[in-house]
Amino acid sequence: AYNDPPPSGNPNGKVAFNVYIVSKTKEPVDAQGMKVVPTYSIKDAPKPDIVVFPGGPSGKIYDDPEFFAWAKKASVEAEIAQSVCTGAFVLGKAGLLDGLEVTTFHGAIDGLQKKYPKAMVKRGRRFVDNGQVVTTAGISAGIDGSLHVVARLLGRSIADQVANYMEYA
Repeated sequence: AYNDPPPSGNPNGKVAFNVYIVSKTKEPVDAQGMKVVPTYSIKDAPKPDIVVFPGGPSGKIYDDPEFFAWAKKASVEAEIAQSVCTGAFVLGKAGLLDGLEVTTFHGAIDGLQKKYPKAMVKRGRRFVDNGQVVTTAGISAGIDGSLHVVARLLGRSIADQVANYMEYA
């Protein structure tokens, strides 16, 4: 039914994920035309178990020494560091792509390979799971990769429930 709550991701009814947004400050961020209000700044953010770097202007992270220092530490210490689209450049600069098969937005494949030649950048892959590092292609592939992570952590049936709730076949 329409009013049903989203799947909790945990058979005992507890919420499995505490999703929050971190930015350099708590000031609203222009996310490609949308204003997003961060939950935490890099100064007060809790340590993430899973960190996801979205695409878009990733240079705002990796070209800012203070913000990148937080991003690198969060990535290295996280159980899973995931990128969506060009967020892979953040993980690349953090040194997490070396020696791994990875992917990114189709228009950024050549640039990622050139900038991080120790990574094996794959074309035509929706997502690539290397254990700690999960990279995804463009925007909708981020959903595929995220559902894969949910399945990996909580089981296929929970991931299927989430996909069904989202009407994502």
